[in-house]
Amino acid sequence: MEMLGSIVGNIISLVDKYCNYHIEADEHVKNLKRKLELLESREEDIKSKLDLELRPGKKPKQEVKLWLHNVEKIKDDIDIEQEPVRWMLTSRMQRGERAFKKTRLVEELYQAGDFTNGLVIDLPECIGKMMPPPTLVGESTAQRTKEDILACLLDNDVGKIGVYGMGGIGKTTVMKEVNNFLLNESKKFESVIWVTVSKEFDLIKLQNDIACRLKLKLPKSGDQIIRAAELYTALKYRKYVLILDDLWEAFALEDVGIPEPTLTNGCKLVLTTRLLDVC
Repeated sequence: MEMLGSIVGNIISLVDKYCNYHIEADEHVKNLKRKLELLESREEDIKSKLDLELRPGKKPKQEVKLWLHNVEKIKDDIDIEQEPVRWMLTSRMQRGERAFKKTRLVEELYQAGDFTNGLVIDLPECIGKMMPPPTLVGESTAQRTKEDILACLLDNDVGKIGVYGMGGIGKTTVMKEVNNFLLNESKKFESVIWVTVSKEFDLIKLQNDIACRLKLKLPKSGDQIIRAAELYTALKYRKYVLILDDLWEAFALEDVGIPEPTLTNGCKLVLTTRLLDVC
């Protein structure tokens, strides 16, 4: 009997709840509209404040970007203007239930938009040096090559790029143009690191050259693995392009301390070489 009473009680409670959705459907919709207007006002305030705080060297916090995205998403999902079909019980009931549940989501999102600790964070220091403007040899071909390389660099699915050709063909010249474009016009990368490797490959020298560009001091003595670990740690938190010019010998990235470019980290490795097997 107790179990039957409990079941009956639950059924009555459920019926009461859905009757309330039907009876107060219009009130639930009005309440949702009020809450949504408050949310939109907070959204406008945050966007205005973000415009003021976004200065060179700053970027929006990821949580702020996610919050703004979620606000747009819930706004797209709510149709306030849709009128209930008054003579259809289930339609009004469903509309009241939907408005009630959406109101709770809007309230939660409104509370989550209280960013008391600010909206932006500092960008890592931009690293890279502009190259003296080169004269492109065979300008139309060089321009196309430059555009192809830039297209690959801006493609999220491409991590490594090899530029291959005989000496004097203009590989370095084109890469100087690419280097300057990335530093001057593209905001996609935090660091553009140029290292000229040349024929006598020296792993320790390569580590030191990359570290120098990063303003990082590696231990002068010690295990090569320790040096690689320190370089890896410095690079893995940066979204960088590493340009290795005039490479004559293949090597394992982990031996130097260079993180593998992936879709997740967004890093890029570009090398120029005269040797097809190296490329």
